[in-house]
Amino acid sequence: MSSLILCGISIGNPLDIPARTIEALKSCDFVLCEDTRTAGRLLSSLSIGKPLRSYFNYNEQKRVDELRKELQTKDLRIALISEAGMPLIADPGYRVVNLFHELGLKVEAIPGPTAFVMALVMSGFPLNQFSFLGFWPTKTKDRKQALALLDSGQHPIAFYESPMRIVKTLRWLATSNPELLVFVVKELTKNYETSWRGIASEVADQIEASTLKGEFTVVAYCSSK
Repeated sequence: MSSLILCGISIGNPLDIPARTIEALKSCDFVLCEDTRTAGRLLSSLSIGKPLRSYFNYNEQKRVDELRKELQTKDLRIALISEAGMPLIADPGYRVVNLFHELGLKVEAIPGPTAFVMALVMSGFPLNQFSFLGFWPTKTKDRKQALALLDSGQHPIAFYESPMRIVKTLRWLATSNPELLVFVVKELTKNYETSWRGIASEVADQIEASTLKGEFTVVAYCSSK
């Protein structure tokens, strides 16, 4: 029977890649990945040679249609990876998972690090409940809905933001709620991992004075609620 293995990989430090993921990559027939260049470097570093197929937002349906035909005539063991961390988290992939469920085929998941989960546990905020927004919305209407979610509950929200927008987003949050607490971390598990915690406006000032490179993960919390 065919199977799909959702493989967690590292988000920065190569030592964090799960041993089970390495075994899955060695034993699969081919690897679905967002970028064949990045995936190629990963497999090369592990001395693994496997066919790679790109799988991203703009070719998802095409890949699913191709797989549907293949799976009717072959038993395949397919590994799916993202650029970093666990696949499908704010990344493409759910359509191929749905295909395997639809066909009654096996779906496995190998756990690995996820940036927003790491940021949540590092934040020091209460985590009985939390919300994850993916990437911070760019439209004003969507931003207001996200802020309403934050203001209406007693739990933190986590999201990703680009280095080009991080300061602007923190200042917008600070203007909307001057008491808002945030924990911001960039380059998780890498040599230059850096984090800030405090009032959103103050953290915005600190980040603006630093090097605005890397991937930013934000946890925001209304402590007065």
